[in-house]
Amino acid sequence: MIELLEKNEWVYIKTKGDHHKFYKPGAKRPIIIAGKANDDLAEGTYHSILRSAGLK
Repeated sequence: MIELLEKNEWVYIKTKGDHHKFYKPGAKRPIIIAGKANDDLAEGTYHSILRSAGLK
Protein backbone atom coordinates (compact mmCIF):
# COMPACT_ATOMS: atom_id res chain seq x y z
CA MET A 1 0.00 0.00 0.00
CA ILE A 2 2.82 2.40 0.86
CA GLU A 3 4.45 1.90 -2.55
CA LEU A 4 1.11 2.41 -4.29
CA LEU A 5 0.52 5.71 -2.47
CA GLU A 6 4.04 6.96 -3.23
CA LYS A 7 3.62 6.12 -6.94
CA ASN A 8 0.47 8.28 -6.92
CA GLU A 9 2.21 11.37 -5.52
CA TRP A 10 1.35 10.84 -1.84
CA VAL A 11 4.25 12.04 0.30
CA TYR A 12 5.35 10.34 3.51
CA ILE A 13 5.24 12.81 6.41
CA LYS A 14 6.03 10.94 9.61
CA THR A 15 5.53 7.82 11.69
CA LYS A 16 4.09 7.82 15.17
CA GLY A 17 4.24 4.37 16.70
CA ASP A 18 2.98 2.00 13.99
CA HIS A 19 1.00 4.66 12.12
CA HIS A 20 2.44 6.02 8.86
CA LYS A 21 1.09 9.40 7.72
CA PHE A 22 0.92 10.41 4.04
CA TYR A 23 -0.17 13.70 2.51
CA LYS A 24 -0.92 14.90 -1.02
CA PRO A 25 -1.31 18.58 -1.90
CA GLY A 26 -4.96 19.28 -2.62
CA ALA A 27 -6.24 16.33 -0.57
CA LYS A 28 -8.86 16.96 2.09
CA ARG A 29 -6.91 15.13 4.79
CA PRO A 30 -3.85 12.93 5.21
CA ILE A 31 -4.03 9.14 4.98
CA ILE A 32 -2.95 7.11 7.99
CA ILE A 33 -1.80 3.51 7.51
CA ALA A 34 -1.65 1.50 10.72
CA GLY A 35 0.76 -1.37 11.28
CA LYS A 36 4.30 -2.22 10.35
CA ALA A 37 5.39 -1.79 6.73
CA ASN A 38 5.30 -5.54 6.03
CA ASP A 39 1.96 -6.27 7.78
CA ASP A 40 -1.08 -7.30 5.75
CA LEU A 41 -4.07 -4.96 5.76
CA ALA A 42 -7.61 -6.14 6.35
CA GLU A 43 -9.65 -6.13 3.13
CA GLY A 44 -11.99 -3.37 4.37
CA THR A 45 -9.06 -1.21 5.46
CA TYR A 46 -7.37 -1.71 2.09
CA HIS A 47 -10.46 -0.59 0.16
CA SER A 48 -11.06 2.32 2.52
CA ILE A 49 -7.53 3.63 1.96
CA LEU A 50 -7.94 3.29 -1.83
CA ARG A 51 -11.20 5.31 -1.69
CA SER A 52 -9.64 7.98 0.52
CA ALA A 53 -6.67 8.26 -1.82
CA GLY A 54 -8.92 8.58 -4.87
CA LEU A 55 -7.55 5.39 -6.42
CA LYS A 56 -10.84 3.47 -6.52
